[in-house]
Amino acid sequence: MRAHDAPALRHAALCSVWLSFTHHTNHTYLHKSSRPFRQFSSLQRCFMVFTLKLVYMVLTNSKPKEAGNMTRNPKSFIPTRRDILKLGGAGVALMAAPAVLRAQQNGEIVFSSWGGSWEAAMREAWFDPFTEKTGIAVRSVPGNSYGRIQAMVESGNTEWDIVEVLPDFQWIGAEKNLLEPIDFGVVDKGPIMEGQDLITDYSVPQVLFSRLIAYNKDLAPGPKTFADVFDVEKFPGKRAFYTKANGAYLEAALLADGVAPADLYPLDIDRALAKLGTIRDHILFYETNAQGEQYLSDGQAAIGLVPDGRALNARNNGAPIEIEYGLSFLTWSAMVVPKGAPNKDAAMRFLAYALTPDAQAAIAKAYTYGPVVPEAFEMIPQERAETLSGGPQMRDKAVILGEKWWGENLAAVTDKVNAWKLS
Repeated sequence: MRAHDAPALRHAALCSVWLSFTHHTNHTYLHKSSRPFRQFSSLQRCFMVFTLKLVYMVLTNSKPKEAGNMTRNPKSFIPTRRDILKLGGAGVALMAAPAVLRAQQNGEIVFSSWGGSWEAAMREAWFDPFTEKTGIAVRSVPGNSYGRIQAMVESGNTEWDIVEVLPDFQWIGAEKNLLEPIDFGVVDKGPIMEGQDLITDYSVPQVLFSRLIAYNKDLAPGPKTFADVFDVEKFPGKRAFYTKANGAYLEAALLADGVAPADLYPLDIDRALAKLGTIRDHILFYETNAQGEQYLSDGQAAIGLVPDGRALNARNNGAPIEIEYGLSFLTWSAMVVPKGAPNKDAAMRFLAYALTPDAQAAIAKAYTYGPVVPEAFEMIPQERAETLSGGPQMRDKAVILGEKWWGENLAAVTDKVNAWKLS
């Protein structure tokens, strides 16, 4: 290639880059008077202009003039391999700029969940469809403990936008000033099922779920009462209970000891712990719901008091277990926005989306937790409905957990239970 051909080639290349850029940006992003351009900040506009200048400098081999050296070697106008690599990198940055800016505009929310098979179901039913609809990405993270929420908020470094929690945190979080109020101008609570305490100023229900008894098929016909659950001679093997005090095993212990469901609250903690003491050596406490599912799947536990969705997921994946719906506790999970959430507005949009009939039906088809929006049942086949939390198979059988009592007493009961575990 002759040296005097290089300027023309560079000019052609620059025109090509410019045309490609304006094609990707609908020909309008760089005109300040245009409506699309005004949506970007001054810093973002500077970034685009800087990138264009960088491409131009690479194409023309431009550099600051040096004193006493106003001449250039004509051969230097021939693009080198390094120039081409620079141009490639600059071009990629230029072409990626609109996508980067759109991502900055649409943003991302961080959703802290219980993980495992449940997180995968939410990804399929909620997260990906929400992103497709709004352009807002949803990144899920584990470790949704109350202590971490409190530490983030009190340090002024909140990293999560939405957290799924047990309903007791509706009151605990609000009392400790750890939560943002729900914007019910964005989140429509009208379609949500009626029920005391389901909705608060700081929370909305997510799904219905139950904790119920699942057992290994070797124990068939299996336990039919909570007294059976506590009978290790009749039904040998380990019992898997959720480690948190409000994991329903205290209620199960009292029912096994003869307390009527209507008389459970306020819980007699001393009596419950005494009953638990009769099978103390046969208890496996699991830290996460995924771990409880695993204990049943691999046979470490013969009987488990676990979320119904986890039990069904384990059975559907081949675990040799059966489910006893007559031994169940019905409750719900809630969604909250931690105080100082970096993407609060986007979080409210997600909550609004998750509580639509379509989204509630989608999660019920992806997992077996029940919808909190009754209209969703119209989109769910009857066979499926009979496997869901709160479905007809649980009607008049499930014990309703006293979530507000737990919200007021969790800390004190947790201290007492932890002391018992260590004694």
